Amino acid sequence: MPPEKTIALPLSGEEIRLAILDKIGEALAKDCYLHPAAAYDFFSGKITIELRCNDMGREDVVKVNVKLAQGDPPPEEPEAVKVELKIDPEPPNQVRIETGQGVPTAAGNKIKYPRKAVEKANG
Repeated sequence: MPPEKTIALPLSGEEIRLAILDKIGEALAKDCYLHPAAAYDFFSGKITIELRCNDMGREDVVKVNVKLAQGDPPPEEPEAVKVELKIDPEPPNQVRIETGQGVPTAAGNKIKYPRKAVEKANG
């Protein structure tokens, strides 16, 4: 049976949201302070997201600012850890593969490629 033919449909808003969450998760996982054995009684933060989404020549701009805090703040807050991400434009199926999402096919199914295959191709 021949492999299913993939098609490059535009990314949905949901797929873009999942791609962003995946990239943020990867960036935070690389931070040495946020390892699984860490235990914090308080945290606070600010997340700023600016997106430009192209819809067949029309540009939609998304700006989101989120402030969060959990727990009782200490008398003196520790130094902030900052992470900045730049997401470069990529073809829709490349975004899907790199962020662990299924790639649409002509048969209406979705194929999920292993991330290791992407790492080898980019490596």
